[in-house]
Amino acid sequence: MKATRRLVLGAALAMPAVGRAQEKQAMLEDLARRATIYLFPVYEMYRTRWNATVNEKNPARGKLNRLRHVPALATSRSRAVTTPNADTLYSSAWLDLSVEPVFLTVPDMGGRYYSFAFMSLFTDNFAYVSRRLDGNRPEPRMIVGPGWKGEADRDVVLVRAPTNGVWLLGRILIDGPPDLEAVWTLQSRTLLETPDMRNERRILETQELMRQRTSPPPEPVADWPPTNPADPFDLFEVGMRALGESPLAERDKAVLEGFAPLRLRPGRKFDVRAFSESEREAIKRGIARAHDDIRAAGRGYGRTINGWTYPERHLGNFGDDYLYRALIALTGLAALETAEATYLMCNSDADGRPLDGTGRYLLRFEPGQLPPAKAFWSLTMYEVTPEGRAFFTDNPMSRYAIGDRSRGLVHGADGSLEIHLQHARPESGQEANWLPAPAGPMRLVLRAYEPSDALIDATWAAPAVKRID
Repeated sequence: MKATRRLVLGAALAMPAVGRAQEKQAMLEDLARRATIYLFPVYEMYRTRWNATVNEKNPARGKLNRLRHVPALATSRSRAVTTPNADTLYSSAWLDLSVEPVFLTVPDMGGRYYSFAFMSLFTDNFAYVSRRLDGNRPEPRMIVGPGWKGEADRDVVLVRAPTNGVWLLGRILIDGPPDLEAVWTLQSRTLLETPDMRNERRILETQELMRQRTSPPPEPVADWPPTNPADPFDLFEVGMRALGESPLAERDKAVLEGFAPLRLRPGRKFDVRAFSESEREAIKRGIARAHDDIRAAGRGYGRTINGWTYPERHLGNFGDDYLYRALIALTGLAALETAEATYLMCNSDADGRPLDGTGRYLLRFEPGQLPPAKAFWSLTMYEVTPEGRAFFTDNPMSRYAIGDRSRGLVHGADGSLEIHLQHARPESGQEANWLPAPAGPMRLVLRAYEPSDALIDATWAAPAVKRID
C-alpha cells in the first residue's frame, strides 16, 4: 500500500512539471516563429551581401564601399537577386559605414530615368537619389552611419543610415542594345568615394587645398562567414551576427527583448546548447512554421484585381509589419517603394487557376488603357522556384519582358495591345507580341516607374490574364 501511495504521489507531482515543460515548449515554438519572421530579411540581406563581397566562387565579387556597375542586363542565368528587371542596368555597392562616411555623386542624367536606393539591413528604403525627387542633376550625398558625429560638407546632402551595413542599388534605364554605350558612360561618371578619395579628386580638379588626414583609416574588409541553410538555427546565428554590426534603434531593441527566452543577443553566437532536446525541437517547429507563413503571406497582402495583386502602400518602408517585410525579402528583395515604382504581381488567370507554362494565355490592353506611368512600364515573365523565388526563363528569343519601349509590337487598329503568354512559339504573325513562358509554374510582374496615382491607388485596373487553350 505504501509503495502504491508513493507511485500515485510521484505521478501527481510529476504532472505539473510535465505541464510546465509543454507550456515552455509551446512558448519557445511561438517565439521562434515570430523571431524567424522578424530576422528573415536580415538573413537574406546578409546572404546577398556575402555572395557579392566574400564568395570566392563569384567572379563579380567586389570590395566594400565600391560601386560595381553591371554592364549588361540580367539573363536567364542570373540568380543573384530574385525577380530582376529587364529594363535597367544596375549599379550596386555594399557599404560599411562603421568607420567613416562615403559620398555618392550622380551625373546629369539628361531626362533619362534613374534611381539609387539606400536599403538598411532590415530592407527598408531609407533614402533615394532619383529623377522623381532630384530631377536630372542630383546633389551629391554624404552617407553616414547611425553612430557618426560630425558636420557635413556644405555642398552635400547628409543621409544618415539606420544601420552600418547598407545596400546601395542603382538603376539606369536602357533603351535596348544601341543604348549601352550611353549608359556605360553615365555609370562611369557615377562616383562612390571615401573622404580621402573625394578630397584627392577635388584637389586634382580644382587645385583647391582640402582638409586631409595624415593617415587614412584602414579599408573595410568583407570577411563574414557564409550562411548554412542546412542548419535550421543558422538564421538566428546569422541574424545576431548582422545585428551586432550597428547600434539598434529603440524599436528593434524592444522587439529583441520580447524574444529573451530564445537568448538572441546581437553580436553574440546563438547558444543552441542552452536548450534541451525537446526545446530545440520546439524551436525548429517554430522556424518551420515561420517559413510556411512567409510563403503563404502573399494571399493576405495587397489588393487583388483581375488576378493582379497591387502592393501595400508601405512596401519598401515596412514599419512594424514584419511578415510583409519577410514576404518581400523572399519574393522581391530590394523592391522600390510604390511612389518610385509600383509592381503588380500575377500568379493566376481570370478563372483563378495558377499560371503555368503548359497553358496558353492572352493579356489584352484595351484602347487607352495601357499602364499609366510617367517614366515607363514593362511586363516581365518569370519561372518560379519551389522556394517561391522568381527568375527569368530561358527562351529562343532571349526576351524576358515587353513594354512601352519594345520595338516591333503590333497594335490593333483600335489601339489595343494583345500580348501572347505561352511556352511554345505562337502561330505565325503573333511572334512580335510573344512573351515566352517557362514550361512550368510562372509569374508575371507589371512594373510602372514613376506611376500615376491611379495605378498606386488601384483605380486603374490591369486586365485579367485569360487562358485561351
